[in-house]
Amino acid sequence: MISLIVTAYEDPNSTKESMKKLLNQKNFHEKFEIIAACPDEPTKEVIMDYKKKHPKIIRYVKQDGDRQKNLLMNKIMKIAKGDIIIWTDGNKFLDEDAVSQILKPFEDPSVGVVGGRPTAMNDKNSMMGYWAHLLTNASDKMREIRYKKGLLIEHCANLLAMRKGILTEIPLDVAEDAIISYLITEKGYKNVYVSEAKVFVMYPRNFKDWVKQKVRSIKAHEAMNKYITKKDIKMKSFSNELFYGLYLSLTYPRNLKELYWTLLLYPARFYIWMKAFYEIRVKKDHYQSSWSRSESTKVLDYKK
Repeated sequence: MISLIVTAYEDPNSTKESMKKLLNQKNFHEKFEIIAACPDEPTKEVIMDYKKKHPKIIRYVKQDGDRQKNLLMNKIMKIAKGDIIIWTDGNKFLDEDAVSQILKPFEDPSVGVVGGRPTAMNDKNSMMGYWAHLLTNASDKMREIRYKKGLLIEHCANLLAMRKGILTEIPLDVAEDAIISYLITEKGYKNVYVSEAKVFVMYPRNFKDWVKQKVRSIKAHEAMNKYITKKDIKMKSFSNELFYGLYLSLTYPRNLKELYWTLLLYPARFYIWMKAFYEIRVKKDHYQSSWSRSESTKVLDYKK
Protein backbone atom coordinates (compact mmCIF):
# COMPACT_ATOMS: atom_id res chain seq x y z
CA MET A 1 0.00 0.00 0.00
CA ILE A 2 1.20 3.50 -0.92
CA SER A 3 -0.11 6.67 0.75
CA LEU A 4 -0.13 9.74 -1.49
CA ILE A 5 -0.53 12.92 0.57
CA VAL A 6 -1.76 16.26 -0.76
CA THR A 7 -1.53 19.20 1.64
CA ALA A 8 -3.39 22.20 0.26
CA TYR A 9 -4.17 25.74 1.33
CA GLU A 10 -6.58 28.06 -0.51
CA ASP A 11 -5.79 26.47 -3.88
CA PRO A 12 -9.06 24.90 -5.09
CA ASN A 13 -8.36 24.97 -8.84
CA SER A 14 -4.71 24.00 -8.49
CA THR A 15 -5.63 21.21 -6.05
CA LYS A 16 -8.14 19.86 -8.57
CA GLU A 17 -5.40 19.61 -11.19
CA SER A 18 -2.85 18.24 -8.71
CA MET A 19 -5.16 15.39 -7.66
CA LYS A 20 -6.04 14.67 -11.29
CA LYS A 21 -2.37 14.14 -12.04
CA LEU A 22 -2.04 11.83 -9.02
CA LEU A 23 -4.94 9.73 -10.20
CA ASN A 24 -3.51 9.44 -13.72
CA GLN A 25 0.05 8.36 -12.95
CA LYS A 26 1.70 6.04 -15.48
CA ASN A 27 3.61 2.83 -14.71
CA PHE A 28 2.13 2.79 -11.21
CA HIS A 29 0.26 -0.37 -10.29
CA GLU A 30 0.53 -0.50 -6.50
CA LYS A 31 -2.52 -0.36 -4.25
CA PHE A 32 -2.79 3.21 -2.99
CA GLU A 33 -4.76 5.78 -1.05
CA ILE A 34 -4.85 9.56 -1.40
CA ILE A 35 -5.09 11.62 1.78
CA ALA A 36 -5.92 15.25 1.03
CA ALA A 37 -5.91 17.96 3.70
CA CYS A 38 -6.74 21.66 3.78
CA PRO A 39 -8.15 24.28 6.20
CA ASP A 40 -10.41 26.19 3.78
CA GLU A 41 -13.88 25.37 2.42
CA PRO A 42 -13.32 26.04 -1.33
CA THR A 43 -10.43 23.58 -1.47
CA LYS A 44 -12.35 21.10 0.69
CA GLU A 45 -15.20 21.14 -1.84
CA VAL A 46 -12.78 20.10 -4.59
CA ILE A 47 -11.42 17.27 -2.46
CA MET A 48 -14.92 16.05 -1.54
CA ASP A 49 -15.93 16.03 -5.21
CA TYR A 50 -13.06 13.65 -5.90
CA LYS A 51 -13.96 11.62 -2.83
CA LYS A 52 -17.48 11.07 -4.20
CA LYS A 53 -15.98 9.66 -7.40
CA HIS A 54 -13.32 7.57 -5.62
CA PRO A 55 -14.70 6.82 -2.13
CA LYS A 56 -12.43 3.84 -1.53
CA ILE A 57 -9.27 5.68 -2.48
CA ILE A 58 -9.57 9.26 -1.23
CA ARG A 59 -9.72 10.43 2.37
CA TYR A 60 -10.16 14.01 3.53
CA VAL A 61 -8.40 15.33 6.63
CA LYS A 62 -9.38 18.64 8.15
CA GLN A 63 -6.40 20.76 9.04
CA ASP A 64 -6.50 22.11 12.58
CA GLY A 65 -7.16 25.79 13.13
CA ASP A 66 -3.56 26.66 14.05
CA ARG A 67 -2.54 25.79 10.49
CA GLN A 68 0.86 24.42 11.43
CA LYS A 69 1.96 22.25 8.53
CA ASN A 70 4.34 20.11 10.59
CA LEU A 71 1.55 19.38 13.08
CA LEU A 72 -0.69 18.36 10.19
CA MET A 73 2.01 16.06 8.83
CA ASN A 74 2.36 14.38 12.24
CA LYS A 75 -1.39 13.81 12.26
CA ILE A 76 -1.34 12.28 8.79
CA MET A 77 1.65 10.02 9.53
CA LYS A 78 -0.40 8.38 12.28
CA ILE A 79 -3.37 7.57 10.04
CA ALA A 80 -1.64 6.78 6.73
CA LYS A 81 -2.04 3.11 5.81
CA GLY A 82 0.80 2.91 3.30
CA ASP A 83 4.20 1.37 3.83
CA ILE A 84 5.55 4.30 1.82
CA ILE A 85 4.27 7.86 2.31
CA ILE A 86 4.67 10.31 -0.58
CA TRP A 87 4.18 14.01 0.15
CA THR A 88 3.23 16.77 -2.26
CA ASP A 89 1.18 19.99 -2.20
CA GLY A 90 -2.06 21.06 -3.80
CA ASN A 91 -0.37 23.67 -5.98
CA LYS A 92 2.33 21.30 -7.25
CA PHE A 93 1.92 19.06 -10.31
CA LEU A 94 3.64 15.67 -10.50
CA ASP A 95 5.08 14.48 -13.80
CA GLU A 96 3.19 11.58 -15.34
CA ASP A 97 5.57 8.92 -13.98
CA ALA A 98 6.88 10.72 -10.88
CA VAL A 99 5.33 8.24 -8.43
CA SER A 100 6.79 5.17 -10.12
CA GLN A 101 10.19 6.84 -10.34
CA ILE A 102 10.32 7.87 -6.69
CA LEU A 103 9.21 4.41 -5.54
CA LYS A 104 12.00 2.50 -7.33
CA PRO A 105 14.70 3.01 -4.66
CA PHE A 106 12.40 1.57 -1.96
CA GLU A 107 12.91 -1.88 -3.47
CA ASP A 108 16.03 -1.76 -1.31
CA PRO A 109 14.78 -2.18 2.30
CA SER A 110 17.65 -0.06 3.60
CA VAL A 111 16.31 3.04 1.82
CA GLY A 112 14.37 5.31 4.18
CA VAL A 113 13.83 8.58 2.34
CA VAL A 114 13.75 9.59 -1.33
CA GLY A 115 13.40 13.03 -2.89
CA GLY A 116 12.23 14.12 -6.33
CA ARG A 117 13.28 17.02 -8.52
CA PRO A 118 11.39 20.34 -8.34
CA THR A 119 11.13 21.86 -11.82
CA ALA A 120 10.12 25.46 -12.40
CA MET A 121 6.90 26.21 -14.31
CA ASN A 122 7.70 29.92 -14.54
CA ASP A 123 8.16 31.82 -17.78
CA LYS A 124 11.91 31.84 -18.36
CA ASN A 125 11.68 35.04 -20.43
CA SER A 126 11.18 37.18 -17.32
CA MET A 127 13.87 37.85 -14.72
CA MET A 128 11.93 36.22 -11.86
CA GLY A 129 11.12 33.24 -14.06
CA TYR A 130 14.74 32.93 -15.13
CA TRP A 131 15.87 33.03 -11.51
CA ALA A 132 13.42 30.20 -10.74
CA HIS A 133 14.86 28.01 -13.50
CA LEU A 134 18.46 28.85 -12.58
CA LEU A 135 17.98 28.11 -8.87
CA THR A 136 16.08 24.85 -9.39
CA ASN A 137 18.74 23.72 -11.84
CA ALA A 138 21.47 24.60 -9.34
CA SER A 139 19.64 22.73 -6.57
CA ASP A 140 19.34 19.67 -8.81
CA LYS A 141 23.06 19.71 -9.60
CA MET A 142 23.94 20.29 -5.95
CA ARG A 143 21.82 17.32 -4.84
CA GLU A 144 23.39 15.09 -7.49
CA ILE A 145 26.90 16.12 -6.40
CA ARG A 146 26.14 15.52 -2.72
CA TYR A 147 24.42 12.19 -3.45
CA LYS A 148 27.47 10.92 -5.33
CA LYS A 149 29.71 12.04 -2.45
CA GLY A 150 27.52 10.38 0.18
CA LEU A 151 26.68 13.69 1.85
CA LEU A 152 23.35 14.59 3.46
CA ILE A 153 20.70 15.58 0.93
CA GLU A 154 17.94 17.87 2.12
CA HIS A 155 14.98 17.01 -0.06
CA CYS A 156 12.09 19.29 -0.97
CA ALA A 157 8.58 18.68 0.39
CA ASN A 158 7.18 19.33 -3.09
CA LEU A 159 7.90 15.64 -3.73
CA LEU A 160 9.24 13.67 -0.79
CA ALA A 161 8.82 9.97 -0.03
CA MET A 162 9.55 8.21 3.25
CA ARG A 163 9.25 4.70 4.65
CA LYS A 164 6.53 4.62 7.28
CA GLY A 165 7.45 3.76 10.85
CA ILE A 166 10.94 5.25 10.92
CA LEU A 167 9.60 8.53 12.29
CA THR A 168 6.47 8.89 14.41
CA GLU A 169 6.54 12.68 14.40
CA ILE A 170 8.68 15.62 13.33
CA PRO A 171 9.58 18.80 15.27
CA LEU A 172 7.30 21.81 14.79
CA ASP A 173 9.94 24.54 14.64
CA VAL A 174 11.97 23.56 11.58
CA ALA A 175 11.60 22.95 7.83
CA GLU A 176 9.66 19.70 7.44
CA ASP A 177 11.52 18.43 4.39
CA ALA A 178 15.03 19.10 5.72
CA ILE A 179 14.37 17.59 9.16
CA ILE A 180 12.73 14.45 7.69
CA SER A 181 15.76 13.97 5.42
CA TYR A 182 18.16 14.43 8.34
CA LEU A 183 16.39 12.37 11.00
CA ILE A 184 15.86 9.36 8.74
CA THR A 185 19.47 9.49 7.55
CA GLU A 186 20.69 9.71 11.15
CA LYS A 187 18.81 6.50 11.94
CA GLY A 188 21.03 4.68 9.45
CA TYR A 189 18.71 4.52 6.45
CA LYS A 190 19.79 5.43 2.94
CA ASN A 191 18.89 8.84 1.59
CA VAL A 192 18.33 8.82 -2.20
CA TYR A 193 17.83 11.56 -4.77
CA VAL A 194 15.93 10.73 -7.99
CA SER A 195 16.17 13.54 -10.54
CA GLU A 196 13.89 11.62 -12.93
CA ALA A 197 10.98 12.04 -10.47
CA LYS A 198 9.86 15.53 -11.44
CA VAL A 199 7.37 17.82 -9.75
CA PHE A 200 6.41 21.09 -11.41
CA VAL A 201 6.43 24.15 -9.17
CA MET A 202 5.45 27.79 -9.62
CA TYR A 203 7.96 30.04 -7.88
CA PRO A 204 7.36 33.70 -6.91
CA ARG A 205 6.59 35.98 -9.85
CA ASN A 206 7.49 39.25 -8.13
CA PHE A 207 10.42 40.38 -6.00
CA LYS A 208 8.40 41.01 -2.84
CA ASP A 209 7.06 37.44 -2.76
CA TRP A 210 10.48 36.09 -3.70
CA VAL A 211 12.11 37.79 -0.70
CA LYS A 212 9.33 36.58 1.61
CA GLN A 213 9.68 32.97 0.45
CA LYS A 214 13.48 32.86 0.48
CA VAL A 215 13.87 34.53 3.90
CA ARG A 216 11.33 32.09 5.35
CA SER A 217 13.24 29.17 3.81
CA ILE A 218 16.56 30.35 5.25
CA LYS A 219 15.03 30.80 8.71
CA ALA A 220 13.54 27.31 8.53
CA HIS A 221 16.88 25.76 7.64
CA GLU A 222 18.79 27.78 10.22
CA ALA A 223 16.46 26.27 12.83
CA MET A 224 18.07 22.93 11.92
CA ASN A 225 21.02 23.95 14.10
CA LYS A 226 18.96 22.85 17.12
CA TYR A 227 18.99 19.29 15.84
CA ILE A 228 22.21 18.97 13.83
CA THR A 229 25.34 19.03 15.97
CA LYS A 230 27.84 17.92 13.33
CA LYS A 231 29.65 20.68 11.48
CA ASP A 232 29.32 21.13 7.71
CA ILE A 233 26.60 18.51 7.35
CA LYS A 234 23.78 20.83 6.26
CA MET A 235 23.08 21.21 2.56
CA LYS A 236 21.52 24.67 2.69
CA SER A 237 23.91 27.18 4.24
CA PHE A 238 25.50 30.51 3.41
CA SER A 239 28.91 28.89 2.81
CA ASN A 240 27.47 26.15 0.56
CA GLU A 241 25.62 28.75 -1.45
CA LEU A 242 28.88 30.65 -2.03
CA PHE A 243 30.82 27.47 -2.89
CA TYR A 244 28.28 25.70 -5.10
CA GLY A 245 26.13 28.62 -6.19
CA LEU A 246 28.84 30.73 -7.79
CA TYR A 247 30.03 27.94 -10.08
CA LEU A 248 26.62 26.47 -10.90
CA SER A 249 24.95 29.79 -11.65
CA LEU A 250 27.74 31.12 -13.89
CA THR A 251 27.58 28.02 -16.10
CA TYR A 252 23.82 28.40 -16.65
CA PRO A 253 23.32 31.61 -18.76
CA ARG A 254 23.04 31.16 -22.52
CA ASN A 255 23.07 34.80 -23.66
CA LEU A 256 23.94 38.32 -22.44
CA LYS A 257 20.46 38.99 -21.04
CA GLU A 258 20.58 35.84 -18.93
CA LEU A 259 24.11 36.68 -17.78
CA TYR A 260 22.89 40.11 -16.70
CA TRP A 261 19.97 38.56 -14.76
CA THR A 262 22.41 36.09 -13.20
CA LEU A 263 24.67 38.89 -11.98
CA LEU A 264 21.65 40.67 -10.45
CA LEU A 265 20.85 37.51 -8.51
CA TYR A 266 24.05 37.75 -6.41
CA PRO A 267 23.18 40.98 -4.52
CA ALA A 268 19.59 39.75 -4.21
CA ARG A 269 20.72 36.50 -2.57
CA PHE A 270 23.12 38.38 -0.29
CA TYR A 271 20.24 40.66 0.73
CA ILE A 272 17.91 37.79 1.71
CA TRP A 273 20.65 36.09 3.76
CA MET A 274 21.40 39.32 5.61
CA LYS A 275 17.69 39.97 6.14
CA ALA A 276 17.17 36.45 7.47
CA PHE A 277 20.13 36.69 9.86
CA TYR A 278 18.91 40.08 11.10
CA GLU A 279 15.44 38.72 11.81
CA ILE A 280 16.81 35.64 13.57
CA ARG A 281 19.64 37.16 15.61
CA VAL A 282 18.50 40.73 16.23
CA LYS A 283 14.71 40.62 16.14
CA LYS A 284 14.63 37.05 17.55
CA ASP A 285 11.95 36.29 14.98
CA HIS A 286 12.36 32.56 14.47
CA TYR A 287 10.75 30.19 12.00
CA GLN A 288 7.17 29.01 12.58
CA SER A 289 5.65 26.15 10.56
CA SER A 290 2.29 27.84 9.94
CA TRP A 291 1.16 28.28 6.32
CA SER A 292 2.57 31.45 4.78
CA ARG A 293 2.26 31.01 1.04
CA SER A 294 3.07 33.86 -1.34
CA GLU A 295 0.16 34.71 -3.64
CA SER A 296 2.24 34.64 -6.82
CA THR A 297 3.33 31.02 -6.21
CA LYS A 298 -0.22 29.86 -6.84
CA VAL A 299 -0.77 28.33 -10.26
CA LEU A 300 -4.45 28.27 -11.27
CA ASP A 301 -5.62 30.36 -8.30
CA TYR A 302 -3.25 33.28 -8.80
CA LYS A 303 -4.87 36.70 -8.44
CA LYS A 304 -2.63 39.48 -9.74
